[in-house]
Amino acid sequence: MLIDEGSLEGVTVCDAGCGTGCLSIPLAKQGAIVSASDISAAMVAEAEKQAREELLTSKDELSPAPVMPKFEVKDLESLDGKYDTVVCLDVLIHYPQNKADAMIAHLASLADNRLILSFAPKTLYYDLLKRVGELFPGPSKATRAYLHAEADVERALRKVGWRIRKKGLITTQFYFSRLIEAVPS
Repeated sequence: MLIDEGSLEGVTVCDAGCGTGCLSIPLAKQGAIVSASDISAAMVAEAEKQAREELLTSKDELSPAPVMPKFEVKDLESLDGKYDTVVCLDVLIHYPQNKADAMIAHLASLADNRLILSFAPKTLYYDLLKRVGELFPGPSKATRAYLHAEADVERALRKVGWRIRKKGLITTQFYFSRLIEAVPS
């Protein structure tokens, strides 16, 4: 979705909830100007370390040097600025729907052209997995991974004047999440 519109050269991107930089670093390699944040200082430190290793040590004589992403320790609520694109992958699992609505509105307010979100969809499969997980003893039994119905995410976007342009699915062996690209209406 990020390169469907063409080159990322000079495109400003906010990677909200960047983790260890697995999206920020490839975006910078593509020429994007990346602002990346995560609530975890350890994740941000690892992202910076990996970015230095990958971006500053691998020089390609034919391509311009990538701009190092600006990494910050911040929660989503503290993000500010304006970006061509805001990306927030697999972070909405930490927000119940009433708070997710406000977060979607906030992220949309930061984006000029598009917002790319992924979320754990509220499906029978995931609901069953959560219930099975709650049967096991231990501190992790009360999972706080919030599931979101696609209709609720779409409603939150419409409320702030955005619409879904594209949909996709992110899958691994044990996990899948819904991916959407939203644009101003």
